[in-house]
Amino acid sequence: MTGPRPSGYMTRPFPSDPGMKIGFLVGDIVNISGGSNVILEYAGRLKDLGHEVVLIPPVPAKRVHPLWHPRLKDLPIRTVAEVEKDGEHFDFVFATWWITYFDLWRVNSRVYGYLNQSLESRFHAERHFKLLNRQTYTLPLLFITEAKWLVEFIQRLQPEGRILYVQNGLSREHFPCVEAPPQRSGPLRVLVEGPWGVGFKGVPETFEILQAAHAEGVRFETGWLTSTSGGARPAIGEQPVAVHERIPITQVHQVFQQYDVLIKLSKVEGMFGPPLEMFSQGGTAITYTVTGADEYMVHGHNALLVEPYNRRQLIAYLRLLSEEPAYLAHLRAHALETARAFTTWDASTHRVISYLEHLQAEGWSNAHLRPALAAAATLRGHWLDDLGRFEQTLASLRPYNGPGELALLERYRKLKESRPFRAVKRLLPSHFMQRVRAGLFRVMS
Repeated sequence: MTGPRPSGYMTRPFPSDPGMKIGFLVGDIVNISGGSNVILEYAGRLKDLGHEVVLIPPVPAKRVHPLWHPRLKDLPIRTVAEVEKDGEHFDFVFATWWITYFDLWRVNSRVYGYLNQSLESRFHAERHFKLLNRQTYTLPLLFITEAKWLVEFIQRLQPEGRILYVQNGLSREHFPCVEAPPQRSGPLRVLVEGPWGVGFKGVPETFEILQAAHAEGVRFETGWLTSTSGGARPAIGEQPVAVHERIPITQVHQVFQQYDVLIKLSKVEGMFGPPLEMFSQGGTAITYTVTGADEYMVHGHNALLVEPYNRRQLIAYLRLLSEEPAYLAHLRAHALETARAFTTWDASTHRVISYLEHLQAEGWSNAHLRPALAAAATLRGHWLDDLGRFEQTLASLRPYNGPGELALLERYRKLKESRPFRAVKRLLPSHFMQRVRAGLFRVMS
């Protein structure tokens, strides 16, 4: 945590203001994701404490029944346009996903913040998306984040911001710790977790590794817990994988209890929750040495960690757990101890609300950043989106055009970045510039 704070902070309560109004700018909140779970845990508990909480998506969000998370039932959802039109005023409003950052300016708030769960530029290979994402760290917002590595990253980029580190909690309602790891006989039971179509989650790669392990004689049975399978129905050898798809969070612990080890090979994380949730049900985990794993995973003590792409080591660990039940029991027992000792969502929420109450009592505000946030949104809507379209066009033209055409496109890019061009662009109507750009691309196509 950075920034000045009064003596006795976090040792004495600040007077609570039950009238605080808190908004969360969200993405696809009605569908399953770990990031959405974090938002709903905080939002629901803040509402329980007497604060007015609003979920603010960019477009109308239709609740899908059965609800994947029970908190969705009680939390009001109003779009950015509705909040803007009604002139609602908030004490705190948080972006929760990098794209939602560009809508912060549309909400009238005393404090603008960012519930930052990962370095999301790593979600995308496209350069223009990475550039857009990095814009979200250019202003001194109130940052709340879940991992120590993210605190260090944000401090380097935005030392003037207020930063609060709060570990994500483990829900005792949805993942009550078992008394002891379930006893089983027979082959090792392996659970894969994650959606099929998100590349950095590594699910297809995981099944390739399991197929290779099976071909080398490692004995195990396989299940797959996923928010969406994309229609995929993998098999290991001739044995179909048991698919657990779109399971409400209130029932996920029952899936975890059926397996001994979770294998999660995502390459981008802030602080992932599924291994910890697996720990609570008496299982262990094998993961890559991804950022955030150090928040609760200890190699050889409660889990096994592998450097990314080391397939031989992954297969070796699967063989070890399959053939050494005593070592598997060692990992599972310590994993359960880790889950029992881990912070709860109630504790994490109280830490957040204590800090918000402190800021309110202090009278701290960064409302003066609203024009700068609006300018950042304009940047997204013009130059950087133009850059993305230009790069896509350039890529599509590359197989067909010679060096002269490509040189012309490169000159066009440099011209757009030049000061004279920007000055002229400000003087000319936008529809004229659009016709010029469209004409150039028609000539080149």
